[in-house]
Amino acid sequence: MKKRVNLLFQSDDNFAFMVGVAMSSLLENASSGVFYDIYYFALRLSDASRAKFEALRALHPDVDYRLTIVDAEPFEREFVSLRVHAHRGSYVTYFKLLLDRYFGNTDVDRILHVGADTLVTGSLEGLADFDFGGAPFAMNWTERQHERYHPWRYRACIAEMVYFHLPEWRRHRCEARILRHIREIGDIYGSKDQGLLNVEFQDEFVQLPLKYNVYDMVTHMSRKNLLRYHNAPVYTREEILEAVARPEIIHLARTFLYRPCEEGSLDFNRDLWWAYCDRSPWKGMAPLPPFPPLGAKERLFRWLYRRAPLPLCDFLYIYSRRIFGLWLYLSHLPRKRVRIGMEPSHAEETV
Repeated sequence: MKKRVNLLFQSDDNFAFMVGVAMSSLLENASSGVFYDIYYFALRLSDASRAKFEALRALHPDVDYRLTIVDAEPFEREFVSLRVHAHRGSYVTYFKLLLDRYFGNTDVDRILHVGADTLVTGSLEGLADFDFGGAPFAMNWTERQHERYHPWRYRACIAEMVYFHLPEWRRHRCEARILRHIREIGDIYGSKDQGLLNVEFQDEFVQLPLKYNVYDMVTHMSRKNLLRYHNAPVYTREEILEAVARPEIIHLARTFLYRPCEEGSLDFNRDLWWAYCDRSPWKGMAPLPPFPPLGAKERLFRWLYRRAPLPLCDFLYIYSRRIFGLWLYLSHLPRKRVRIGMEPSHAEETV
């Protein structure tokens, strides 16, 4: 019997091409022993984009998968009604926090949210047997000292890839707690969904293996700089090196190098992304203007990466993130008063 891997993508029409390339890379690397049940929360998807997603089937006739495109406007309307600030002009990043509105009456019991700015370079087959250990979801902690808005023990995990266990998500009353957190604390987080999940569920989620969220800035790094970057105590040296050597998902976060799809990109996976794009229905698209504009620190690092030796650039980049994290911690000390875990967990309530 085939294993089943459930996946969730989300975007508006502006980022449909990125979801499409990520989805195409998934289908290229699919396993014959897996059924892929793919859901796409799409906001105002154009007919042209929808036709391209439908064209994926003809390009991958041997892959056992189902694609369900879900109209995401009801999610947007709800977050607008909560008076939550848009993130970079959009509410898309929040949609996955209400995923049980759609999956509540389905047979989906676990699902991995995959960010639009990714390449799926493995089969993801291991997700079918992932042990949540009673946790409602899993996220990926890659650094100890970046974005320190809260107490030093706080785990700053990345919400680009989040693996949800829906029975436990319901048992922990996660959706109700998120909505309460928004109403009581408000919109104080730089990365909106990430801040909510990290703070409200700080002691309840488990670690997602690094291979499912390899930051593309590290894929070229020396061994020494790889270990400097991945300084979270949950990782062993062996896991770090194995994940970067054989990543299952590469996270193409926008930096001063620009995304692979943007004009003037210096991204280390630029050629890989365009190769996948050229084998997809989005073949022939032109590079996009870079957005948003770079700040002074980013412009400096872009200049360095064009001129200085890479090991030195990587070293400076890694330690600049730590210094920035320390500055955030010291300059946001009042935010330490935000209580981690707004409500007791389900287990605490039943003791």
